[in-house]
Amino acid sequence: MRWGLFVAAIVGLSTLASSLRTQQQERVLIYTTHWVGNTFEGAGPNGYGRWVQNYVDEIEVTPDGSVITASEWDEAGRCTGIYKDGDVNRDLLKQYNGKGGHKAWGWGTASQAVAVEGNFIFIANTANELLRFRWNPNNIHEYAYIDQVPIGGDEKDTVIAMAARNGLLFLIRKSGEVQVRKTSDLSLVKAFRIEGARDIAIARDGSLWVIVGNQVERYSQDGEKLTGTIADVERPSAISIGNDKGHLIVCDDGARQQVLFYDIGNPKQPRLVRAFGEQGGIRSGVPGEVKPLKFFALRGAGTDAKGNIYVAMGGDGTVKRTILRKFTPYGKLVWELMCLAFVDCYDIREVSLGKFELYGANEIIGFDLTKPPGKNWWLKAITRDHIRYPDDPRHKEPWGGVFIRVLQGRRVLFTTPQMSGGFRIFVFEPAPSQIARYVREVTLPNVEVWARNIDSKGNIWLSDGRKIFRYRFKGFDGKGNPVYDLNNPDTWQAPEPFTQIMRFKYIPETDTLYIGGYTREVQPPSWGLMGGVLARYDNWAKGNRTPRYAIVMPKDDDGLFPKEFDVAGDYIFTVMVKPTKGKPAMVHVYRADTGEKVGVMFPGPEVGGNSGWIDMVHGIHALKTSASDYLVVVEEDWRGKNLVYHWRP
Repeated sequence: MRWGLFVAAIVGLSTLASSLRTQQQERVLIYTTHWVGNTFEGAGPNGYGRWVQNYVDEIEVTPDGSVITASEWDEAGRCTGIYKDGDVNRDLLKQYNGKGGHKAWGWGTASQAVAVEGNFIFIANTANELLRFRWNPNNIHEYAYIDQVPIGGDEKDTVIAMAARNGLLFLIRKSGEVQVRKTSDLSLVKAFRIEGARDIAIARDGSLWVIVGNQVERYSQDGEKLTGTIADVERPSAISIGNDKGHLIVCDDGARQQVLFYDIGNPKQPRLVRAFGEQGGIRSGVPGEVKPLKFFALRGAGTDAKGNIYVAMGGDGTVKRTILRKFTPYGKLVWELMCLAFVDCYDIREVSLGKFELYGANEIIGFDLTKPPGKNWWLKAITRDHIRYPDDPRHKEPWGGVFIRVLQGRRVLFTTPQMSGGFRIFVFEPAPSQIARYVREVTLPNVEVWARNIDSKGNIWLSDGRKIFRYRFKGFDGKGNPVYDLNNPDTWQAPEPFTQIMRFKYIPETDTLYIGGYTREVQPPSWGLMGGVLARYDNWAKGNRTPRYAIVMPKDDDGLFPKEFDVAGDYIFTVMVKPTKGKPAMVHVYRADTGEKVGVMFPGPEVGGNSGWIDMVHGIHALKTSASDYLVVVEEDWRGKNLVYHWRP
């Protein structure tokens, strides 16, 4: 049969089948929706609900034990969050009380700086507006927008730190300008400059403690430098004044990774009285293993009036994570809140019957199917050490697509960018360390690479859309690095009927290649999708180029083909970009042997039916478990998590 007629026949049949399905209800499979990577499920309409925000730039701890955060971005708009007793405010803070007209993200609250005095919250947003909210410290769900003033100056010279005490508000801008304003009406009192200033705290005696470079210096309220400097901190990242004893609290994001408490009763000679947390942070003990007092990427700390300690971690560089912990004065963990996923899709492996590990670019999450949704995951390890490996590219570019492979008994982590590109390869330090170090990047030069995969044998598959390249895994060298012969790949031309390859997956155990892409008859409605046709080729390496089947993919409500597919066991799983018949991120399931449609899955009541768009190349991973059921992991950026569907065919 001529290929044009062959494809036309397939397209016609598939289109007819699709048309018939639109007149009927899709078969919804029976499954359970789990989630990982965020403490809360993320239910609720836009602007309302519970989720931990993507990351924090700064925190303020109040005497009653509320933690108020600032960040420039949260996908769902929680740039300022209020956390207390392990809970979070459900109705987001919104400029103009959510009536519109805001310029900054997060209903006008996107910022790097927040301050609190009494029942007022102050936010200096990225539009250089100083906002004031009234809130109720006894009820974190009760607050209202009051007013605002323009800060003035260069629009790029935003506020990066802020503190309030005794009716005065001090703002530090990127340029080093310090503005002093009244908390009562936000009017400007005066301004001065401290070059290199990065954070500020106001002591009980009214003097200012300011991070300048890698020192903490003391100033008057007129900007005059005073005697009293802390120079024994390697990398101060945040400071505050304790609400119990008035100590100066300094986060050291250097090698020690500790929260330092200084007695400033004699401000000319600050005295270190406590180092909180295990020295060495995430590197201490078993490197990478997560324990309550092992800190990393410190972003802020403070105490309430009773001496309880609050620590914020995770938002260093471009890596967007949030971990908030509350401890008793003696260091016992009281509660922990987390957001670990943003533009991430975890890969999954089974480590024992019913027990699994999910791997992100920076973390390992434990997962236990015997426990209910939301209660069955925990953070096991952080795999990135920004102190030991300062050149690790994960510090600068958040490649959140992940493949985990066990090759010759060793774990190898492969990361990919959100859009086109190749792979970055990481290997784990000798056991029991959970830290992964960077090895190299593998890609195709001077082209966009949308089709890429790592097969179960560790071979790297890449395509420029017209040609397929396979780089064989050759083992490990003397340094423990995986070896690939990058100069001599196996190569094949795109098989009929494809004119453009967008995704593929090879199963070496059966010599089967699955390709998603476009043909002369099925053209792209947009960029970055998996393609409109999915085909299976048996005996690929043996030379067969005739597909067992080729099926046309469904479209979502915006007319887009799926973003990605994965193959596990007896089934193929594809995930849509946008809602389909109003259901977000729908997963379509097909039989791998015939291409026959089996049914669909979408976010269930466990997460309020919510999901954002799927916009990562590798936005889905699937696994057939030893119990012959299936786990399907799907990207969910809107409220900072991944969904995990548990399906028993």
